[in-house]
Amino acid sequence: MRRGKSSISEGLTMQSFIVALIIFGGLHMVPYQRQSLTQLSEKQIAEVKAEVKQAATDHLHAKDATTALSHFAEDAIAVSNAKLFSSFKMLSEDVKAYYGILKEVNLAVWDEMYIHVINTDAALVTAKFRYSFTDTSNEITDLQGVWSALYVRKHNGVWKIQHRHETFVTSANDGE
Repeated sequence: MRRGKSSISEGLTMQSFIVALIIFGGLHMVPYQRQSLTQLSEKQIAEVKAEVKQAATDHLHAKDATTALSHFAEDAIAVSNAKLFSSFKMLSEDVKAYYGILKEVNLAVWDEMYIHVINTDAALVTAKFRYSFTDTSNEITDLQGVWSALYVRKHNGVWKIQHRHETFVTSANDGE
């Protein structure tokens, strides 16, 4: 077997290629135009982590559909409790329906958050969350779960969610 650079892996570290392949099943690739993780200084890694943490926190605290959707790339893919949103249009419809019944956010916190920097333009976030809201019929819903997202820095320097997966369960007082 001949070994050499393939057009797919050229310029990619093997680790970042494998991460992209696992996350996207080979269908989407993050643009790896900047330095790989092994080339980044501790300061650069800390800066990426701080920027991505702020972007994820801003997303969690969104109070309306327009703001929530502004955090996603236009070609984002999302999964929520085994429901696949394979297009931004599908995701938009679901997000708009949720915010249509939202009266008030009572609590929105990350309990734990881990950020794996892939390079200066990509980071993987994994977190536990707690979220409580009151809907338009004044019912309170308490949620908790896990959330992961691949954030990529787009052309204008803004971090966007390229892929998001969340799994949540309702609180113990569900069914009362």
